[in-house]
Amino acid sequence: MRRIGAVLLLVLACGTAAAQSDGKKPSAPRPVSKFLPFSEGSIDGVPSVQIDGVLKLTQSGNQITASGLDVCFPSDGLSLRLDRLAFPLQVQGSTLSGSGVSTSGRQVAVALKRTGQKDSLGVEGTLTLPGHTIRIAQSDLVALNEDPTASIAQPDGTGEEDPDDGASVTDPSKVLATVKIANLTDLIRTVRAEGGRLDPVGLIPQCSTLRSGRATASIEVDPSRSAALLDKVRAVPGVTNAEFGTVLDHALLIRLKAKPNEADFASILSKVAQKAIPGLSTVSSEKDPSRGEVRVAFRRTLPDFAAVGIQEAIMLRAFVWQDVRDTSKFYIRLRPLDAKLVDADPNPVLLSGRADTEGEDDSTASDLNTEAAQQAIGNALAAELHGEVWADERWVAK
Repeated sequence: MRRIGAVLLLVLACGTAAAQSDGKKPSAPRPVSKFLPFSEGSIDGVPSVQIDGVLKLTQSGNQITASGLDVCFPSDGLSLRLDRLAFPLQVQGSTLSGSGVSTSGRQVAVALKRTGQKDSLGVEGTLTLPGHTIRIAQSDLVALNEDPTASIAQPDGTGEEDPDDGASVTDPSKVLATVKIANLTDLIRTVRAEGGRLDPVGLIPQCSTLRSGRATASIEVDPSRSAALLDKVRAVPGVTNAEFGTVLDHALLIRLKAKPNEADFASILSKVAQKAIPGLSTVSSEKDPSRGEVRVAFRRTLPDFAAVGIQEAIMLRAFVWQDVRDTSKFYIRLRPLDAKLVDADPNPVLLSGRADTEGEDDSTASDLNTEAAQQAIGNALAAELHGEVWADERWVAK
């Protein structure tokens, strides 16, 4: 009897454990997010347009439970200007859809489908804009564990490095500003009113700019007026940071202990250039009031072509400023030297403007070694004004 009772107890215990095991539901798979970057697409039949998209897929097992899209695309088939769309998508199996408003304010309808399996995923579908259709079809995509757009956000800094090596030189002829895209036109109005010059590259935003929501503007101005411009730029709505630039190439600098006479500066440049480059004759000089830049134009006769009127045209540009951190120092900055062959004959034989050189780099023909000539002019200018040039990572008196 005891043995039978023990067996019954064991059977009951096993039955209870089995019942508990059968009643316990298996835990659901933990949701995992993957990111599919894609770049291939067409707009209105124009293939290979610039597209930068990331499709976010949140999956529980093999089932897609949520999705989102962040994509930059051309405004139209003829434009390099990008627009951006970023919003969550509705999920129906592997079909993803939704609609929203782009950065530029256009209504966009999205119909996408995730294709492929596991290690060979793809995206295909359309973005429908007013008057335009963007088609996307890309396979063999690599799923990422981290969102590649998360690292796009720009800091409030302007991005130009200022090395803390004790030798960095502030460039007050350049103001760098970080501004919200929505306020870019406010910045343009301010720069125009203050007589500055804005680099147009910053006016055509790239995808990283659209995702960060901020653009970096580079402004050139006469150094004598740059402090006032900087204050005005900082007061523009949407400007999150503004500061002077930094001279990264010290080879173009001459450091002085006294400011050269402004009225004599053009003649000084003419004198030292003729000393550094034999055969120069001065043609003209002028000052750009917006940048404070003095320009001196030269011609040089080339012995091989003197009989046929072909000469060398050379432009030397430079400007002066006082050190914003140490007012006992002044700097002259030389712009890169411009030189090209020109035809002085009334019946010219040289092409003017760009030639049709398919498959070749677009370059300007010149007899002058501009890099060596630039160094010679810098040395002669420093010697004339008892200044210093940058050599072997230090300032050297001439």
